[in-house]
Amino acid sequence: MTSLSMSSYSVREHLGPVEFSFTDPEGETKTFSFPYQSLTTLAEFPARAKEAFGVDQIETVAFQFRGGLEDPELDAFAEGLSASGVRLLNVAIDAGDLLEADDAKRAADVAELKRWITRFAEMGARFVRVNPGSPFSPHHGEQPPVHLVEALVELGDHAAAQGARLLVENHGGPSSDPDWMLGLLDAVGSEHLGLLLDLGNFDALMQPVMALMFQPPGAPEIDPVALLENVDLTSVYAGIEALAPRAELVHVKAHDVDDEGVVRPVDLGRAIGILRDHGFDGPLTIEYEGSGGDPWAKSARVLEVAREAAEVRA
Repeated sequence: MTSLSMSSYSVREHLGPVEFSFTDPEGETKTFSFPYQSLTTLAEFPARAKEAFGVDQIETVAFQFRGGLEDPELDAFAEGLSASGVRLLNVAIDAGDLLEADDAKRAADVAELKRWITRFAEMGARFVRVNPGSPFSPHHGEQPPVHLVEALVELGDHAAAQGARLLVENHGGPSSDPDWMLGLLDAVGSEHLGLLLDLGNFDALMQPVMALMFQPPGAPEIDPVALLENVDLTSVYAGIEALAPRAELVHVKAHDVDDEGVVRPVDLGRAIGILRDHGFDGPLTIEYEGSGGDPWAKSARVLEVAREAAEVRA
């Protein structure tokens, strides 16, 4: 039966500064920092999500724990989950580059991912999501390389041993190509790996967002909403259609909620309808990516639209 969850990333603007790193197209580490205000802690998020959204399961993002694996907020978050009776459905772990061709570097990334997986599995996480390589990695090709497949088999077996299920997500770069992703899933095997389908992470939407992130210093300010306003979403719905049969978890992605409560740019009714047509009855997690205004209210609106489209009873 379809159930609903809320990601802590949806209200990131109230959860304190965020910093994350990716391998850029030149193979260098590029770091992005966002000085968000601290109005709520991650430890408080489970209880507040339950009260504000009426959900009994949540997701979180590893890089929101700013101290890494040594962050004391991890223990506080685990206590918050237990005290609230809220389940940890999934954790998005953005670490390393599994497309890295250097064996030693890749082995170090795999080891770090295993530590993160173990930590969140101890909290009862049902799923753990890793990236099938940095979205900007210079090491990918038309086919998923053998070393990526081997790394995901190893991580999938490790996650299963901890009681969690390993997922990969269409998350930019080659992973946002449905054919590439399906080839990867087949190569790794369903016994080791599943799919987290993000309704908004296809090239038609990802490329403008990435261009905004990588714009040079001093460039004219661009309105992210206007940037996505006239995007042709034909390929987005086609991508959802292609990946829906393999999805085990879905991110209901929205980039904006306007003053009238219209959720944009993806038509969530249409997108969730595609999922239902393919028999998807797994969990849906709200991941609001807009900025400005009250993220709790805007996330609640996305949740409302998703609940209506999926016919999930409150």
